[in-house]
Amino acid sequence: MGWYFGRRHSVSGEAPEEDGLANSQRPRRMSMPNPRTQQQQSRGRGVIQDLLRRHRDCPDDPDPDPTTGIRREPCQTDASSSVKSCDANTRADSPRPTEEKPKAKAKAHSEHVETRAKKADAKPSASYQLTKEDAETLFSGAPYFLLEKGKHGHYYPQVIFPFDDHDPSIQNLWDRRPLPHPAYTICTLHAHLPVPDKWVIEGDAPVYLNRWKRTGAPKRATFDIGIFETPNMLGNNGKDPGTIGFRTYLELPVGDAVRYVGPERPRPIADYFHLGAMPAAEAYDLMEHYNDPYSLCQDGTVHDRKRLLCDGPSAWRRIGVRDIDLRTLVERLQFLTTFRYEILHSQKTTTILDKESCRELYTGLFTRFLYPPSHFMLVDVSNPHSLKVQIKALTTVLGTPGAWVNFCLPEWRLRVGQILWEAAPHVDGDFLNPNSCDKPWMHPTLERKWLLVQMLLSAELLLRLDATVRVGILDSSSNLHVSARDMQDFDRLRNGQVDWCLVTVRRFMDAFSIAYCADEPEPPRTASSMSLHSLSHEKNDKGEKPRHHHRWLEALTHRSSSPSLAKLHVESAWRCHLTPSHIEVQIQGLTVFAEAIGWPGARDLRAHLRSKLEAENSADIIADAFSRPMTPTPLGETDAPFEKDEMYSRSLSRRRILLHDASASDKDPHQIGGWITRSWLSGFVAPGELINHLLMATVLENDPAARATLGRIANLYGGFAYRGRSYWSQECIVGRVLCCLEGARACLGWSSSAVVPRDSQTFEPLDNTWFEVSVVAPPGNGNAGKPRIKHGNKLSYESTPLGLGDLTSGAYSLPVDAPLDEDASRIRFDSLAFSGKEAHPLKGRPQVVAHKTSMSFSLTTDAASPDGAASIKVLFPLTYNVRFVASHECRPPGGFVSYQGQTPPTPLHHHRLPGHPLHRTYAYKFVPIAALRGSHSQELFFGNIGVGRYEVMVVDARGSCEKEAFARAWCASAGYDAIIGRAKRTCLACCIREARAISVKVVIRVGGGLSRPTSIQTV
Repeated sequence: MGWYFGRRHSVSGEAPEEDGLANSQRPRRMSMPNPRTQQQQSRGRGVIQDLLRRHRDCPDDPDPDPTTGIRREPCQTDASSSVKSCDANTRADSPRPTEEKPKAKAKAHSEHVETRAKKADAKPSASYQLTKEDAETLFSGAPYFLLEKGKHGHYYPQVIFPFDDHDPSIQNLWDRRPLPHPAYTICTLHAHLPVPDKWVIEGDAPVYLNRWKRTGAPKRATFDIGIFETPNMLGNNGKDPGTIGFRTYLELPVGDAVRYVGPERPRPIADYFHLGAMPAAEAYDLMEHYNDPYSLCQDGTVHDRKRLLCDGPSAWRRIGVRDIDLRTLVERLQFLTTFRYEILHSQKTTTILDKESCRELYTGLFTRFLYPPSHFMLVDVSNPHSLKVQIKALTTVLGTPGAWVNFCLPEWRLRVGQILWEAAPHVDGDFLNPNSCDKPWMHPTLERKWLLVQMLLSAELLLRLDATVRVGILDSSSNLHVSARDMQDFDRLRNGQVDWCLVTVRRFMDAFSIAYCADEPEPPRTASSMSLHSLSHEKNDKGEKPRHHHRWLEALTHRSSSPSLAKLHVESAWRCHLTPSHIEVQIQGLTVFAEAIGWPGARDLRAHLRSKLEAENSADIIADAFSRPMTPTPLGETDAPFEKDEMYSRSLSRRRILLHDASASDKDPHQIGGWITRSWLSGFVAPGELINHLLMATVLENDPAARATLGRIANLYGGFAYRGRSYWSQECIVGRVLCCLEGARACLGWSSSAVVPRDSQTFEPLDNTWFEVSVVAPPGNGNAGKPRIKHGNKLSYESTPLGLGDLTSGAYSLPVDAPLDEDASRIRFDSLAFSGKEAHPLKGRPQVVAHKTSMSFSLTTDAASPDGAASIKVLFPLTYNVRFVASHECRPPGGFVSYQGQTPPTPLHHHRLPGHPLHRTYAYKFVPIAALRGSHSQELFFGNIGVGRYEVMVVDARGSCEKEAFARAWCASAGYDAIIGRAKRTCLACCIREARAISVKVVIRVGGGLSRPTSIQTV
């Protein structure tokens, strides 16, 4: 049954008046169903009228539960009583979820629907049996949630509209906000439409397709790395402030921060510790090949990157890397960057093989940068000089555990700029201290050079892979044969570290123009580094004189590990100049962010940057500024020290970073902020959440007043108060709750609010300070420890618009929101209070740690105060780090319905239904917002009603933003994630289904009225 799943990307058009086809065979146009025959129209009216009659015959306001105030949905009486039996029968008949491709899944599900329809036809029923045409009519515009299986066991959440396959406008229905500036597109690897011209100027005004134009965008690379940032950053900013999208929410439990935890503990190969127990021949063979190139790449060794650098060229040889001359390195990297630009922007299709032959590539790679390939790399290879051998060698070297900067870790994606622009030794972070090693090859810029070597090898691999796909696969060249086994071997050899090296080098080559300057002077050694250097030669950490340890295996093999001093390539890596290519776009993106969050110094920030970067000789100033290293400023006496392990912490409330003290450089036209500012202005930003951190940190670094007031240590997972407003990271639960209040402003991962926290002891405002809000992870959502994204087909089967029971009109109802009564419950936000450890006062501290956070509200209800004079104080502790998900937009089915109920007395006419039908297997209950105030509110799911009978709780928070904040605060106190279902965007049925899809128990209905805004064109 191809009618159920269709192509989402299609073109609509006007149907000719006479096309010679029967009505049922004509393709659908726009969102309207096919023209119906008289018999079909009569049947369709019967289905719709039956749904409306069932709601109209029910009492408008049934009595709530006297103990909880919860109103049981009256039209779900039959459904709720048969949930268990229907669910059991359906699961017995339905096929087990399998991990298939989307088309196979669609076919299996369609056959399942047909089987259920035939069974229902065999039973006499007073209800209508839904046909294909009925389903197309009733569920037009309803989102369908599913998981698409990718490689390596990954699932990608998708939202499609299977009943609107020929309506391109349906793709304007989203659950996220568009990226407000082109500079922000670097946050993601996912394909997305470009930001239209003047989007920032027009704000939320409609922007139509005919306004788009090509702006010289490059071609896509031939080789697809096949990985993406996790979670999806396109959905990191939901349509409602403080929310995320469907895709992002599902990917959080399997995100990069969860999947990659590091660094790996250094571990030598176990065989070296058991030489005495080995046979003599085997032990001798192991020692004989210990110093061979590539001997420590795939033998199980996990290297310590800093120790590897200190061990010098002999250790680099064991992973296949030569001691590379810096000029040769930079000039080759410059050539590859320039040539890649030509590949992406020229009209002609070219590859690296058009510039150099396979033999020339082999010679250049293995005589200047790597050692000749080892024997294990030549197994099953007919031509030892082929691209396959080169790709295998590069992949093996880059995949060596622990040897390189691991860009799998989000921490290194953020701090890579610290290596590029900050002089060693560094105050914070897990970096090499060059003063701890006195070897002749040690140089203060060795770590920067090692990063450039990593970028060079990644670029060599990237262009070879691109040529292999283009020439060997797409062009089917006889000179370069690529088999399926070759691709499988490469896929097996590569790992996450190699993949992210390729992603990072693409950003690196896109961001910079690279040049070598031989006249670059050596950077002066600072007093602090001199003292550290002298101290390292006098005593170690235990107060003893340093001892020079030599590897005992080197002594056994009678080989010297120290190369000749005359052959060492020791020079300053600052001679490699990196000049940003898109600095104007990055400045615009920064000022847009500052203005969007209401930063008080936004104008001064723009003027400060433009005075340095937009002068007459701006090109020379930029090149000079980005070629000069910045010297880190030591921590103050009151600053808490940074531990190395803190860089890799997975704290829910803390991610500290040290801002550059630019007091001296503010007046120097040749200095531009610190490494954070340079990372953003250069555009060298890796995909992921770090774009949020860089934007806020860059604003703070370039605002002298804010830097002097707040200090140099920023908590990127917390918030701060400055000049009467508070600013919050989206990673902080306080920001997610406050951002829905009036006066709040948000952009990307930060928001600002007029609410300033207070000390719970003194009730004094805590202004001009940083906050760290302690929270705990919420309890599970009933997935038995398995993330919902790992459930495969089960997600789509349990949230399908058709439901899992019988396909008759009697099995469906049309849930709608109750009439809005703003006087029934009135809520006022009172305050946000922080409590310190052991009730100590918090005011006056540069960094406030809130061990307990609470929000207080005033609640006035008709039941609590008939005269309206008194109100109830409600206090919610923000204990759990819950998430709020923006409901995916839907479009109610088209049609003309006219009926007259008891209230109001005038007839109601609708050109669209008020929502989509909901199958009775989706159990839910309404909860008035006033019912959340009691101590029993956290047990609403497990009271006398029974576990599993009601799966979704709908909280009516319409009417005011303070009601929404009240409901969000309750979720944070009870530990429940929630769907934010805006009444003007998503119908109640689709909210309930989405909650079922992502296994969320709460839907917070916000907004007012029943009218729906016209969908606007978005990007």
